[in-house]
Amino acid sequence: MAQTFASDIDDTSVKTTKDNAAQKLLRVLEAVSNPGDTHRLSDLVKETGLAKTSVFRLLSELIDSGYVSRRSDGSYAPGRSLRLLALKLTASPDDADMIGDRLRRLQADVHNTIHFALRTGDFATYVEKIEDTKPIQIASRVGGQIPLHSTAIGKAILAHLSESEVRSYAARTGLHTRTEYTITDVAALLADGRLVRNRGFSIDDQENEEHIRCMAVPVFDAQQNLVGGIGITTIAPLVPREKLESYAPVLMTAARDVTSLL
Repeated sequence: MAQTFASDIDDTSVKTTKDNAAQKLLRVLEAVSNPGDTHRLSDLVKETGLAKTSVFRLLSELIDSGYVSRRSDGSYAPGRSLRLLALKLTASPDDADMIGDRLRRLQADVHNTIHFALRTGDFATYVEKIEDTKPIQIASRVGGQIPLHSTAIGKAILAHLSESEVRSYAARTGLHTRTEYTITDVAALLADGRLVRNRGFSIDDQENEEHIRCMAVPVFDAQQNLVGGIGITTIAPLVPREKLESYAPVLMTAARDVTSLL
């Protein structure tokens, strides 16, 4: 009997230790996910109430698994894995299928490649791609990351961030040149954002890749939190800009439909 009792105590002790470790991990994840421009180590220590060494160790583990990303300025943000998990949890299996169906309907309307991407820190990550049937294929893949300042989806996202967030993004990333048309000045990026908000869509006119022209709109969840964007990708020599912009109404409608499913 004594041996059994001792075994029960040992099992309880192990379970308590594991529970405490899990609780600490969840506290760090929750703190990183809280709204705000930056989450530095000192901020996370204060928010979680944990020791600095514990927070740093847990952050390192979460970065390795993709649930947290570390920005160039030393702050922390939700990583790709966490954002993809959030999307899966907020959309039921039926809703996820309906999102794919809605994007396929959009592709059938415009006859060009469709991308759906989520913001993941200083990038956007493709979570859906509906390929066009043209012989010329777009070199992109689900899981691939794209910069925000030089892509249509990225610029649709930046347009709906605060000016301070856009300036912080520019300072962190340096707005690297991708082509001769890339916006590399923060004032021009902010001006582009105002234009995006006024007309409802963004344009990447060979700013990220030569011969690729895209249009995108932002996507929000049911609580109106900005989560990413949906874009139409075209081959510039084959689809004039005026033709691409004529797709804006059907793209906006598709984005609203997707929002209703999140």
